[in-house]
Amino acid sequence: MKTPTSTSRLAARLRRADGQLTRRWAKGRLKQLAARAGFLVTRMDDEARRYVRASYNAAVPLPEGAEQTLRTDNPELVALQQAYDAMPGPATSPTQWDAGFLRKNLSLAWFRGDNAYVWQFRQARSAADARTYLQRLDIASRDRLGLLGTLEEDGLFGAWTFTFGALPPVSRDLLDSVNEINYLDAQMGLSTVPGLRVVDIGAGYGRLAHRMSTALPNLAAYDCIDGVAVSTFLCGYYVGFRALPATVRVIPAHRHDTLAGAYDLAVNIHSFAECSLETIRWWLERIAEREIEWLLIVPNTPTDLLSTELDGSSRDFMPFVLQAGYTLVDSRWTHESDELRELIGTNDRFFLFRRSAAQ
Repeated sequence: MKTPTSTSRLAARLRRADGQLTRRWAKGRLKQLAARAGFLVTRMDDEARRYVRASYNAAVPLPEGAEQTLRTDNPELVALQQAYDAMPGPATSPTQWDAGFLRKNLSLAWFRGDNAYVWQFRQARSAADARTYLQRLDIASRDRLGLLGTLEEDGLFGAWTFTFGALPPVSRDLLDSVNEINYLDAQMGLSTVPGLRVVDIGAGYGRLAHRMSTALPNLAAYDCIDGVAVSTFLCGYYVGFRALPATVRVIPAHRHDTLAGAYDLAVNIHSFAECSLETIRWWLERIAEREIEWLLIVPNTPTDLLSTELDGSSRDFMPFVLQAGYTLVDSRWTHESDELRELIGTNDRFFLFRRSAAQ
């Protein structure tokens, strides 16, 4: 005979089993309803998660001392942030790159992963290896400088890399840089400008400074400046780690008056698009003051130059580029092959301006 205690235990087990069956039925029913609506509900594996959230590749270990240096409590970074916070004017007032955004989108020691600086898996959205291969094909077709054969990718600091057959590994950092350098060479003869001088506004961790200083023997000066303190901190570290020549400088925004008086080219890659119109106008004034002949802007939208405002809205900043004395001389997709671009799924665009007086 069952005792009251054993009976109550049995009843509890039955209730739990009934609850489990109910939950399973509910989940199954939801999956059916989702499938009828055209959605597949399934548990994501590690590969799938990379397409929807920030991530990094830890397969290549961090260099010695990197983890101890690349910390949010590093005194150098703390002091830099305080200086940026104290700087008057809009240059260092973020509308997107605030503390909350950085916490979600950046692992400091793994700053070359899929994060706030460079989307790799998230840009692809699916089939990253196939899309990267197509991206490489498109860029290789215009690699007049042969940079895919000379610039190297080592996967350090969390970069996701892709290897195809016997070809050397590539990353989005490498591919974007090769594409940008070749584009500028085709449009303005970048590799043949004697004593080339470049200012990179919104330089991030310094990827283009690294690639351009390695690729171009004629580069006489490359100045990196950014309105985000952590970017300036990382850029200083990265330029030092890569042992870039003294011609590459990292200039904090609050010391913008130490920028050179003249440059041949100003570049802004996916940076103005993440600033307010007020901030963009401030930087355009610094460019106009120096009468820089060429200006390259790559926005985050395929057809317009749009800002990011505090309220989430966007404003067209093209009129202010023109008011700064520039004329649009070329605009084209960063991936020129219509067939491959559709498969790659990247719709970025180059906007190249030239100072009107230099026409």
